[in-house]
Amino acid sequence: MLRYRLARPWLTGLRAWRRIGGARPPALRILLLHDVPEHHFDALDRLLGTVKRQGGLVTPGEAEAWLAGDGGGAQEGGSPCLLTFDDGFASNHAAAEAVLSRHGVKALFFVCPGLIELDGEAQRQAIAAHIFDGRLGAADLPGAARLMSWREIGALKAMGHAIGAHSMTHRRLSRLPGDELCREVRGCNEVLAARLGEPTPWFAYPFGSIDSISAAALAVIATEYRFCRSGIRGPNIETTDRRALRADQIDLAAPGDYLSLVVEGGLDWRYAAPRRRLDTLI
Repeated sequence: MLRYRLARPWLTGLRAWRRIGGARPPALRILLLHDVPEHHFDALDRLLGTVKRQGGLVTPGEAEAWLAGDGGGAQEGGSPCLLTFDDGFASNHAAAEAVLSRHGVKALFFVCPGLIELDGEAQRQAIAAHIFDGRLGAADLPGAARLMSWREIGALKAMGHAIGAHSMTHRRLSRLPGDELCREVRGCNEVLAARLGEPTPWFAYPFGSIDSISAAALAVIATEYRFCRSGIRGPNIETTDRRALRADQIDLAAPGDYLSLVVEGGLDWRYAAPRRRLDTLI
């Protein structure tokens, strides 16, 4: 792909421009992954090594402190990263045991309680319809595709990872009327609190795009959660609203130079308009 071939010179130019331009304000970057099948474990391992060398990784608790204004260890011009996973695929638990533990990384896993509690074929149908938004049928999913069980989610929590809310059943919030919206947003935290012993301060809205969220949905989210993460690229700086957090989606199949470009903010300029729209909704 052209963007992959251009990644190395683009990255070189970005780094040179930033050396000339001087220090940037401290920022927190949030990395967003989804299903991580075993054949991508090596790529995840390389990504974590690269991020640790470039800006470092913070725990969910450190990210909360940073976002609350306590700094979190970010230096001027530095961009530590928080690692997050969406949807709650069983591969996330396997990746945490096999890869994250080796690096000492603690991550934030966003799950959908209403889908977790489905079994077998019903869950596969729901994954296809809700997580893949009907673009795939249940028969098109990999044979091993399933979501984490409550036991596996509890194991993540016991390992020091954090669990966040991703709505009850992964529906596009911008399309929901009031009662359904409240069930998806508030009901999710009610189940998490009952299952895990405490509510979560974190919410990530499904699909993450600017067209998947609304002012009404953000207002409901704000009544239940301290932090709301989108899927819109960009840095989180001191003035970023905690209900409009930015995140960089990571494709582990991409080459290393392209992933470094993403982590270092080389694609931020392309998402300036969605960031402005999100801030306007707030």
